[in-house]
Order: sequence, then C-alpha cells, then structure tokens
Amino acid sequence: MKTTLGTLILLLLCNLAYCQSNKEIKLNKIKSITTFQNDKDESPSSAYKDAYEAYDKNGNTTLKIRYKKDGSVEKKETARFDKNQNKVEEFEYDGKNEVVTHKVFVYNAFQKKTEEREYSPAGELSKQTVFTYTPAGEKNTETVSDAKGNIVKLVEYKYNPRNLKTERTSTNKAKQVESIKKWAYEYY
Repeated sequence: MKTTLGTLILLLLCNLAYCQSNKEIKLNKIKSITTFQNDKDESPSSAYKDAYEAYDKNGNTTLKIRYKKDGSVEKKETARFDKNQNKVEEFEYDGKNEVVTHKVFVYNAFQKKTEEREYSPAGELSKQTVFTYTPAGEKNTETVSDAKGNIVKLVEYKYNPRNLKTERTSTNKAKQVESIKKWAYEYY
C-alpha cells in the first residue's frame, strides 16, 4: 500500500512540475523534470519513464526527450539560447539520435525574431522564414521561401489604431489567398 501511495504521489508531483512556467522553474531552481506514465489496468510498479526536460538557470528548456513505453527514445529536441533568452538554435532528433531538423533563429536589436532558417539532416537550407514588423513593433509579414529562394507562403497582418491585430491573410506561392482570419473587438 505504501508503495502504491508513494508512486501516486511521485507521479502527481512530476505531472505538476511538468506544467510549470519558465518563471516558476527559474524561481524554484529546477534543473530537470522527469515524468513517469502508468497506463490503465497496470500496477503502479509498472510505471515507465515518459519524458525528461532539462532547463538552464533562466528556466529555458534546453533538452526534451520523449520515451516509448519500452524505454527507448522516441524523439529528442535540444535548444540553445542567447544572453537575452532568445532561442537561437534548435535540433530535433529521431529515436536513433539522427538529426531530423536543425533550425537557426535571428533577432533584431529590439529582440524580435527576424529570420528562421530550417536545415535538412544533410545541413542544407530547406526553408527560410523572414519576419517584418510595424513601427509599433507588431508582426507585419512572414515570408516563407524554399531552398532556392522561391516564396512558397506569405502571411500579412493588419492592425487597428490601438495596435490590436484585426486581420491575418495567408497566400500561397501562386499568390492565391489560402485563408483570412479576422478579429473584432468590443470595448468597455
């Protein structure tokens, strides 16, 4: 009975810790969190490691690992951050620890992301997204290009005089509108 209760408490604590914000992780000086899973109709002693996350001293997630039920790695992600807490690099690995994607992020002097480059496992540029901003600092456009520089998607944003987003229009490489999303606000 003590083992069952202890396992349940451990699982509850791990689950609560797994949902913590970066601020709470930094405040509590959490270095890593491991979560365990216990499926229905199984004894508490058959819990298996489900996930592991490691954090830097600022609460940024630097490593994420998802496990299969048999204990093998399903997926792994690593990230690197700059002195301003901006994610500057990210790697995603498969269960064989082979690179699936590699992303590099670039920021401007105002700490706004201006570029995201995605590389193939061979290290070749496969996709690039460039972000522009309004004078008020709101995202203006996202331009997605393929490896040859051909635009494959363009997303444009519109804002009202209060700098609240009012419209998001997405077009494809043929400059055909794929979707339009609109926001309407009511004020007191």
